[in-house]
Amino acid sequence: MNRLIDFIRSIYVPLLFIVIEVVALNYYASSTSYTKAKLLTASNHVMGGFHRTLSDIGDYFGLRRENDMLLAELASLHNRLEELAQLLPQEDSGFEYAQGGEYSYTVASVINNSVTRQENFIIIDKGERDGVRINMALVTPDMKMVGYVLDCSENFSIAISVLNREFRTGGKIKGKDYFGSLFWDGTSPDYITLSEIPKYADIEPGDTIVSGYSSIFPPDVLVGTVEDIRMTQSNYYEARVKLETPMTRLGKLFVVNYADIQERMLLEEGLFETPEN
Repeated sequence: MNRLIDFIRSIYVPLLFIVIEVVALNYYASSTSYTKAKLLTASNHVMGGFHRTLSDIGDYFGLRRENDMLLAELASLHNRLEELAQLLPQEDSGFEYAQGGEYSYTVASVINNSVTRQENFIIIDKGERDGVRINMALVTPDMKMVGYVLDCSENFSIAISVLNREFRTGGKIKGKDYFGSLFWDGTSPDYITLSEIPKYADIEPGDTIVSGYSSIFPPDVLVGTVEDIRMTQSNYYEARVKLETPMTRLGKLFVVNYADIQERMLLEEGLFETPEN
């Protein structure tokens, strides 16, 4: 009881001030019509700002749902383009990347992504139940290279990132069709290397590098821009390529299914396999 009395004593001055202010404001508000109007206007202004802030917060959190819907629609459009490319003659289709309607697209979310190791991996929230399989490509919604699926569970998949020393795929110089092998040398998360470029190739800084001759990625998936070039001891060019993909800020991705990947990879394994004596 004594503590309660002590507490009331400690706050009675500000409490009394608040009570007096409320009484004074009430008296002031009821004094004239002009005063009432001014206070009502001020109150509406404050409440309007409050409701506008709440609305902005609601819109912000609604953006994620809208973004998911747009990505799903974009994947659907990619799939529709592939279907149309399959129906039209290749020379009339206009879908250079489609290659006859062999690819389909599924939206996935990144739930884990490493970029600071020599072997970096990406985990996505789609697995075998969603049709994801080993060796399916991962690209950003604007078709930039990210990696490819290494293993799947029922609901999740782990992918090898372009920032992995074991990553390998084919790449080419856009518009010139000279090609080489893409790999990461483990030094910088912003750069990848295009090697084995023929010495007669027309390549220079500023050239755009895209996927090419790959059994995993669709043709012309954007990789990056050539920053510098050197000649190796084996008389091949090696280009340092600035990645276009923001690998530290991955969110939504497309999982790309190449319908004929198994047949092609089996054929290539047989072609390049060293025969036994």
